[in-house]
Amino acid sequence: MKFLTSIILTILALFTLVMIALRFMEGSFEAAGERMDRWLGQAADEAEIIAEDVAERTEAIIEDVRDGADEPVVETPEPVTPER
Repeated sequence: MKFLTSIILTILALFTLVMIALRFMEGSFEAAGERMDRWLGQAADEAEIIAEDVAERTEAIIEDVRDGADEPVVETPEPVTPER
């Protein structure tokens, strides 16, 4: 229970500090809230893209395991040879 409480308090403290910092930067809590909404919206969009990529790769791996893949799922880069 102490662990959960410390996590919740840490999140609340970080939220409060960010809002206060944004309030001083933007001039009002309304503008600070709008800026935080934009940040959270961008973070949600990026998380969605990452989750879709992970789901596609997982699906490809599962299909390869079922069918027996001839080629690796993840492409490995060619080794770089130094120029002479």
